[in-house]
Amino acid sequence: AEVDPADYDLRRLHAAVEHDIEALTAIWHRVKDIGPEDDAKLVRLKDLLAGPLKGKKVLIFSYYKDTERYLYRELAGETARATAFLEAAGHPTVQWMDSGCHPQDRGRRIAAFAPTANGKPEIAGTDAEIDIMVSTDVLSEGQNLQDCAHLINYDLHWNPTRMVQRAGRIDRIGTPFDVLYIHNMFPD
Repeated sequence: AEVDPADYDLRRLHAAVEHDIEALTAIWHRVKDIGPEDDAKLVRLKDLLAGPLKGKKVLIFSYYKDTERYLYRELAGETARATAFLEAAGHPTVQWMDSGCHPQDRGRRIAAFAPTANGKPEIAGTDAEIDIMVSTDVLSEGQNLQDCAHLINYDLHWNPTRMVQRAGRIDRIGTPFDVLYIHNMFPD
């Protein structure tokens, strides 16, 4: 359908768009210099992983691929911040999983994260075993990850069923753990 410009008050529409541009520009100037070192939620995650969860196998879920990749870079990337984190956390092996992971790599990473549950006990305790997996909900259904007792919801899914499915990846028949821990991270 064609739109007739005569049906609109173009001056008022233009003024509203200009107002939005000014408001968004002001917001941009307030946040553009904020870096990972200022990210209180990331700092808290690192504190958990290097403190109470040090040496534990941990599954971290994020709803967004961009957030999941950001977390991976900050935990295991080529930065001084990541290097310092890895040192403080005892040099865990960190890996990521999202829709960009090739299906064959996905299977290998799942087996390396939960080798016992996935019939690869020879990986358990070796350098090939993954200690911390940062993932989107691509891992939330149909995977056996019960080698892990700690799940962190870095961001909360809007659908409570998804939250239950996330927990269901580690809460499975055959888990060796009497207690499973679900950590939910809330923004300030």
